[in-house]
Amino acid sequence: MKNIKKIWLIILVCITASVSTSCRKMSENGDLDGQWQILSIEYLADGTVTTPKGYYYCLFRSVVNLTSRTNALQAGNLIYKDRKLTLSMPYSTVEQLAPWGMNATETTFDVTRLSKDKMTLQSDYALIEFRKF
Repeated sequence: MKNIKKIWLIILVCITASVSTSCRKMSENGDLDGQWQILSIEYLADGTVTTPKGYYYCLFRSVVNLTSRTNALQAGNLIYKDRKLTLSMPYSTVEQLAPWGMNATETTFDVTRLSKDKMTLQSDYALIEFRKF
């Protein structure tokens, strides 16, 4: 009788452990995943700096959403590997992406700084400073 109770207890513990860990999708990109507010964009061609208000990069797993307070939304795919972030925005135009510091529908950034609360991305077009929001 004691052996049957032990077996049922072990089965119950195994089921509980597998159910509690199987439902939530975890971050694939470490500190990169999250919502990032743009603090400044420096355009490398002429050195001008802008400080857009209310523009965000939302990064999670393999998806990027570029959002703003005016409800503009651009969606795309991301690949993060070896401190390189490639954003592919197949449903956007270059004009739509310009407020987020992008000049192409596919842009590769060097992740020059990444911590839990600060990030810096640099492409051949712009240097973008962020804070986690």
